[in-house]
Amino acid sequence: MSEERIQVLAGSRWALSRWLIVALLGVIAACLLIEVGAATSAARGEVTSGQGGKLFAVAGQISPGTFGLYLVDLENSTISVYQYVSTDKRLRLVAARNVLFDRQLDEYNTQPSPREIKTLIGQQKRLSEEPATAPAP
Repeated sequence: MSEERIQVLAGSRWALSRWLIVALLGVIAACLLIEVGAATSAARGEVTSGQGGKLFAVAGQISPGTFGLYLVDLENSTISVYQYVSTDKRLRLVAARNVLFDRQLDEYNTQPSPREIKTLIGQQKRLSEEPATAPAP
């Protein structure tokens, strides 16, 4: 076999191996994206309670390595959080709260405050209402 023929065959094998590596990396990346998407997506369900109100159940991650169930009761304005304890194979109540009065707050622990936002919006309207002036020559 001639030396040129050997170089062509070696070059085509190298190109084939590079494409094979690229394809395998693509498959690995796709599998990782699917796995990450499955781990971060939350399972959501809606059920009607016996009293005719709405309950929303959302499964999700509570902390790294800890998963649980978030239960929202629209009729009673409550939120409950349950942690799945894998060693006991049980749900444990982590927190519960009535949010009826929380929803009546205008401001709590926020920056900028709603009052500051209102001022900014007022300033924006004034700027848009000002007539456009031509720049001085």
